[in-house]
Amino acid sequence: MSSPTSRKVSVPHTVRTAAEPRQNRLFAVRVSHIDQVNPTVRLLQLTIPPNVQDPELQGQVEENEESTTGQPQPLTFFPGQWLDVHIPSISNAGGFSITSTPADAQVYPSLEPSEDLAAADEVVVPPMDPRGREPFVELAVQKAPSNPASAWLWRPKEEILGRELSIRVGGGFVWPPSGVKLEEIRNVVFIAGGVGINPLISMLSHLNNNDETTDLCHPSLDIHILYSSKLPGATSPESALDQILFLPRLREIVRSQSQFHRLRITLDLFLSNLNDQSSPLLVQPPQDLTIHPRRINQEDLRKTVSGSDVQYTTPETVCYVCGPPQMTDEVVDTLSKHLNGQKDRIFFEKWW
Repeated sequence: MSSPTSRKVSVPHTVRTAAEPRQNRLFAVRVSHIDQVNPTVRLLQLTIPPNVQDPELQGQVEENEESTTGQPQPLTFFPGQWLDVHIPSISNAGGFSITSTPADAQVYPSLEPSEDLAAADEVVVPPMDPRGREPFVELAVQKAPSNPASAWLWRPKEEILGRELSIRVGGGFVWPPSGVKLEEIRNVVFIAGGVGINPLISMLSHLNNNDETTDLCHPSLDIHILYSSKLPGATSPESALDQILFLPRLREIVRSQSQFHRLRITLDLFLSNLNDQSSPLLVQPPQDLTIHPRRINQEDLRKTVSGSDVQYTTPETVCYVCGPPQMTDEVVDTLSKHLNGQKDRIFFEKWW
């Protein structure tokens, strides 16, 4: 899910997703951090009250809530799900994919300072919060003035930091894949167009976090990432790459797994506006990803689904696709042909 483009009259998120599964509880959260990724996308952290997430702190919940609903359950979600974001001054909820992982929504204790560090006279150790860092969910919000929720979340930082919102978890585009035996999977293909990377970065970050469910089924996976985007204007090619949404995070995942070898990951970046064949990105390409000055084509999809050096069967492969409607439809149709018509191996979500 993502913000609608300003070129269309958009259908409200809640109407468009009315048939999608939703949790039945609203959670109060606070806008705690805003980071500008590039001129059109900002990341927002929404802090969840620790007493909601930590069973040891749930006794702090008001007695009237406890008596009517029982002990409240913490906020949980699957990688790939989105949020209904209710802003007090706006009638319709906005819809935005969660780009963080379920682990980020948990409360972790702080590390205690070592005795040697505490004993050093020249070191001043600040007081530690016994709860550790506050649990949060992260959203990537594209600038879209015609979308009221996006426009509000793009207001000046000082106007919205600390403000309280209400959120509800929903969506069925998730990892692990439903109806698929995890122990059979050898090959996972992630295909993103533009901000369609949002739900996929949650899944990939989750897999990078030593996901126990996946580890129990098989010790390693082949993961192919095909990411179609545009190169932003910047002072240098490397800084331009850093402004592509979540590309730095993807590259860090690739580097991490190249050391631990638990996930075998290939990252292919398709830049439709890279027309200069003499660009340093093509003449001296980075070692951790492959850059293509074009769009994703059918041969790219065939190779990732069927394999090149290693051959995969249809039951061994699952594909996740998220992008603009036309791109998503075309990719799903091509993937289906390479998977012998078995569309149950393909999971997709369109952003509008």
